[in-house]
Amino acid sequence: GLTGPRGGGGGGAGRPVAGWGAALAAGKGPVEEGGAAPAFSLPATSGGDVSLADLTKDNKFTVVYFYNQDGSPGCSVEAARFEQAQGELAKRGAKVVGISMDALEKHEEACAKGGLTFPLLSDASGDVSKAYGADLSIPLLGKFSDRQTFLVDKDQVVRGHWLERDGSMASVKAPLGPGSHAQQILDRLDALS
Repeated sequence: GLTGPRGGGGGGAGRPVAGWGAALAAGKGPVEEGGAAPAFSLPATSGGDVSLADLTKDNKFTVVYFYNQDGSPGCSVEAARFEQAQGELAKRGAKVVGISMDALEKHEEACAKGGLTFPLLSDASGDVSKAYGADLSIPLLGKFSDRQTFLVDKDQVVRGHWLERDGSMASVKAPLGPGSHAQQILDRLDALS
């Protein structure tokens, strides 16, 4: 359903990375559907800083997605799928931004290589990822943003929240259409309008 807590399922699927389970044991995090989206202002590939206030002022909805790192195969495909969904998102008054802990220079490279027209934001300190419950610290690998997506409305209220690790997020690699995460967001936007 579109309301109430997500749940059921077997929790996060097993990951081959040692220490991953312990890093995720804290649960879903502080931000849930119906709650306030934490404010942020971060350096962006579009130039200068981009804040949640700017995004929600100019758009009916904002898709804020957190991802692990620029250049990794899964994250590159995920960004490409969001790029392919740009037209459909725009028709619904939604703007997308990607956030990871990578440096702005890495984001610039990812945008150039992937032909991305939406901004990537650099959460170098990890503070914004932490505020959203999207921060991971994995032994030997370091700190990353956890793959999750938040749909935020004009009033900065979270209207959708999907996590890869609990199975609520459809495939980020699937082409736009049934079974894809991008379509999952479009369907939620349609349900909210």
